[in-house]
Amino acid sequence: MEVEVKLFATLRRRNFQQGKVILREEPTPFDLLARLEVPASEVAVVLVNGRHARLDDRLHQGDTVAFFPAIAGG
Repeated sequence: MEVEVKLFATLRRRNFQQGKVILREEPTPFDLLARLEVPASEVAVVLVNGRHARLDDRLHQGDTVAFFPAIAGG
């Protein structure tokens, strides 16, 4: 299965910013983070196809997954 992945802000320092990733059947965003070697503890927001998602939600072929760290500001 192929999904589009986007990493934002400090998560981009890992030599991967955006691209397609091929995963096993029925992966989750957590599985995707493990594949990219991004600690789940650094992720505050997960969006799948522009909607909030949990790390244990199932992904589907062609989904776009975006990961955001916690960002302070005001």
